[in-house]
Amino acid sequence: MSGTTIKSINVEPLNIPLLEPFTIATGSVNSARNVLITVTLQDGSRGYGECAPFPPSTGESQETALAAAQGCAELLKGRDAAHWRVLAKLMRSVFYSQTTACAGMEMALLDALTRSYGIPLYTFFGGASSFVETDMSIPIVTPERGYELAKETVERGITSIKIKVGSDLREDVERVEAIRSGAPNLPLTLDANQGYTANEALLCLEALDDHDIRPILMEQPVHKDDYEGLRYVTQHTTVPVAADESAANSAAVARLIGMGAANVVNVKLMKSGIVDALDIAALCRAHHIQLMVGAMIESRLASSMAAHLVAGLGGFSFVDLDTPMLLAEDPFTGGYEQRGGIYDLSSVKSGLGIELK
Repeated sequence: MSGTTIKSINVEPLNIPLLEPFTIATGSVNSARNVLITVTLQDGSRGYGECAPFPPSTGESQETALAAAQGCAELLKGRDAAHWRVLAKLMRSVFYSQTTACAGMEMALLDALTRSYGIPLYTFFGGASSFVETDMSIPIVTPERGYELAKETVERGITSIKIKVGSDLREDVERVEAIRSGAPNLPLTLDANQGYTANEALLCLEALDDHDIRPILMEQPVHKDDYEGLRYVTQHTTVPVAADESAANSAAVARLIGMGAANVVNVKLMKSGIVDALDIAALCRAHHIQLMVGAMIESRLASSMAAHLVAGLGGFSFVDLDTPMLLAEDPFTGGYEQRGGIYDLSSVKSGLGIELK
C-alpha cells in the first residue's frame, strides 16, 4: 500500500454568513452554504476541498452537493491519490451533473497529494508565478451604495472593479456611473450573469459610451444556452466579451471558440473541476482566447485553489477571486497572504497551505 493511498474522506456542511446580501441578475444570497471535504492519506497527509454550489449557476444546492460528495467518497476510498486524473474521470463518469462535488473532491485530493510530496500547489501546476491580483465585485445595489463601495475598494488598494448588471437597464447605467465617480481611475468590468438579451447588452454599452465609460470587459451578457446571442454581442461591440455560464466545460468552450462567440473565457473550478479547467486553459491558449478566473460564493479555501492554479499556469488576463472579502468570518488560515488585491502564495510550504482555525 502506497503512502498516498486514501485512508479516509470526511464530508460536512460549511456555512459562512456574508457581510451583506450579494445580489446578481439570477438571485441573491446572504451566506455561503457550501461543503467541506477532508481527505486523509495513509502517510497522514491531510487535504481540504470545498464545494460551492449556487443553484442558478450550477443547478446544485448544499443538500445535493453533500449527497454527491458522500457518493464520491465511497468511490475513492482505498484508491491512490497519485492517480488524481483517473479518479477525477471516474467521479465525472458517475456524478456528471454534480460538478461542485467533483471539483471539491479533486481539490482535496490534490491538496493532500502535494502535502505528501512536500511542494506547494502553485509549483505543482507549473510555478509560472507566486501571486495573483484580484478585482473587487460590486453587486446589484443602489447607485449611492455603489459609490460608497467603489470608494472603499480604492481605499483597500484594489486596482479594478467588477460591476454586477443585468437587471433594469437604466438602473444598471446609473449604478455604473456612480461607481465610476467613486473610483474614477479604476478599470471596470461588467457582469450581466445572463440577465440581458443581446440587444439590451449592446444598448447598455452604447449608453455607457455616451457617458464616456468604456468597460474593459462584458461578461456573460445573455442566457447561458444562447450561443448565437453571445456571438451577436461579440461581433457588434469592440468591448471584449467573456463567456462564463456558457463555458461550463471544455466541450462547451470548443463550441464557443468554433463559433467565434467570445473573446474571453471565465474558468471556474466549480463548473469544470480541475482536470477540465486545465483542458480549457490549453484550448484557449491554442486559439488566442484570453483567460479569466472566477468563483462562486467561495471561502479562502476554494479561492486559494483557484489562485494556485492561476499562478502556477500563468497567462490569466482577468482575475475575479474576491469572494473571501465578502464573508463575515473566515474559518481558515493560510493559503495566501493578502495585500490590497494581491494574493501572495510564496509563503506556502506544501499543498494549498490552508489550515482550519
